[in-house]
Amino acid sequence: MKTGICFIIVIPLLWFNLAMAASDLKVVVSIKPFHSLVSTVMQGVSEPALLLNGNNSPHTYSLRPSAAVKLQNADLVFWGGENLEGFLAKAIHSLAAGARVVSFEDTPGLILRPFRSGKEWQKLDPESENDQDHLKKQEIHRLPGNDPHIWLDPLNAQKITQNLVQILSEFDPENAQTYHSNGKKTILRLSDLNLQLETKMSSVSSKSYIVFHDAYQYFEKRYQLNPIASVTVSSGPSTSVGRLIDIRKKIKNKNVLCIFTEPQFSPKLVQTVISGTAVKKGILDPIGTSISPGPEMYFTLLNNISHSISNCFKK
Repeated sequence: MKTGICFIIVIPLLWFNLAMAASDLKVVVSIKPFHSLVSTVMQGVSEPALLLNGNNSPHTYSLRPSAAVKLQNADLVFWGGENLEGFLAKAIHSLAAGARVVSFEDTPGLILRPFRSGKEWQKLDPESENDQDHLKKQEIHRLPGNDPHIWLDPLNAQKITQNLVQILSEFDPENAQTYHSNGKKTILRLSDLNLQLETKMSSVSSKSYIVFHDAYQYFEKRYQLNPIASVTVSSGPSTSVGRLIDIRKKIKNKNVLCIFTEPQFSPKLVQTVISGTAVKKGILDPIGTSISPGPEMYFTLLNNISHSISNCFKK
């Protein structure tokens, strides 16, 4: 009889504890890297909804009806801001009118870097007529504000995590303890990730390479890498013939060893640039289009970037 009574009492208590862990807070996140960080903090409570999934660039994506519904039903919306996600700029405030909208670019303590113009590409030669022309073109196309690819620095990811813990705890105080516990674990993991990347990237820090579009300066400056240029000035796939000629000259004159394309864009442009050269080709993906969303996604993303860079130089 004692065993039976204990069994009857324990089961309702367990059910009650599980029920307390659940939350009806509806959280929507724009892209997978941010979604991953939100997921780590919300783990054990609920899962945030993801707007942009699959092989799409946040610079050129068009909002789908299913995503619009998620925004309309949201209590909290996290996004990267207008410079990163122009597709959300108009819709987010009208569709998510009843939600609190948080731009990660406004995170307190964040390291923010201005959009990199030609002057910030240290390997450009200011005495060269070609490079002078390139500098002028870069300044013309340069966007105002800061480079929005803030997640590619793990120390920024720590600040984002801290801010997430605070915001989620304010909205859902019943689960604040879980958010704080998850946040501490995530911040420790991000510290370990940073140390691992420092060690791995130190062996290739002096090697020259070119990227498809200038999305990686947070990662590059954190680990003191040596990019020479980007194939495109903007985030789109188009570029001028003059710029392609410029890039080919840099490949020859700056001892460029690798060039990186991105899965969101056709590799034909990069193939045109390296045709007839010995430059090796790799793939960098700043948003992890092929990685499954969830808490582990962010860590996989940054490890994949480090692997792609180091492996290209080993080929």
